[in-house]
Amino acid sequence: MTEPPIRIASISNNPRPGWAWIRDLMGPDFTVAGRPLDWRIYSMRGASRPEALNRWRAARALARDAAAEPFDLVVSHGPWATAWTEWVASPKKTGARHFAFALNFTDLPTGPRKAMMARAFRQADALAVFTDAEQRLYADYFKLRPETLIRAPWGVAPPVSAEQPRLIEGPYFAALGGEARDYAVLCEAARALPDTRFVAVARPHSFEGLDPPANLEVRFNLPFDEAWGVVQHATAALVPLRSRETPCGLVTLVGAMHLGKAQIVTDAAGAADYLKDGETGLLVPPGDAGALAAAIGRLQADPALAARLGAAAKAEASAHCSEAATVDFFAGLLARWFGEK
Repeated sequence: MTEPPIRIASISNNPRPGWAWIRDLMGPDFTVAGRPLDWRIYSMRGASRPEALNRWRAARALARDAAAEPFDLVVSHGPWATAWTEWVASPKKTGARHFAFALNFTDLPTGPRKAMMARAFRQADALAVFTDAEQRLYADYFKLRPETLIRAPWGVAPPVSAEQPRLIEGPYFAALGGEARDYAVLCEAARALPDTRFVAVARPHSFEGLDPPANLEVRFNLPFDEAWGVVQHATAALVPLRSRETPCGLVTLVGAMHLGKAQIVTDAAGAADYLKDGETGLLVPPGDAGALAAAIGRLQADPALAARLGAAAKAEASAHCSEAATVDFFAGLLARWFGEK
């Protein structure tokens, strides 16, 4: 007797057309207790305004399909996709489990929005976070059962698969990204090191109100490969975050690890879960331009240290932060919920 497939709905706000999370990585032959996986993909991206209308439409389509043929599992990606999935589709009503992947906030919601999202999150069977700090933070802030918050690896492919053209000649330190960044402290550190060149790749809003010194070049809105090429050819990468409580920056941090770059990163929530100070990078206190400048000077004076940190970071990312790590994590969850009883 052929076992019925495990029907999985994946719903997200990912901007890439046709994005299907790890469906293609798992492949058509993957089974759990003899059951293949049958995926349906729902996108919350659309041309309508306000954006909430696109989210509602995607969640409503999921709800209609589930009513016609129930899913076994719904995977939502990000806090807003999770909330809208619960508000509109209520997976438990059709017997589905709900797995909320990538629960992460740059800024925590407050007031009525916080209360509404908390009620939605409490309905999920499991919520994946990427750092230990987020497990504690979200459990307390949203009054969630700690056991429903599970630690997932930030498991991704290297940001670029080949060496990119060098856009900038000579040595420089690179900063990439805009989420919860503290570029004011980078400007201060650059002023303290006038003979050192810096390049930041960011969005215009990241530098609003700032006056970068002459040795800090800012490039806005570069294409993806060019942006990572700037990091790839840098002496080291910098990830200045705005506070110790900021659980952000993992895209840049882990991406640079895959590229084998030495990094100087703010010792913010979760950074130490991926980067070990003195082993795979350097951690500095938040808001401390002097400490950031000293760490930059340390790598300038010791190229061998920068090389060692970068090589160790690449090995760590390959072992624990790959797409295969994400597949293994999700496969383990499927086995726990749908494996042999």
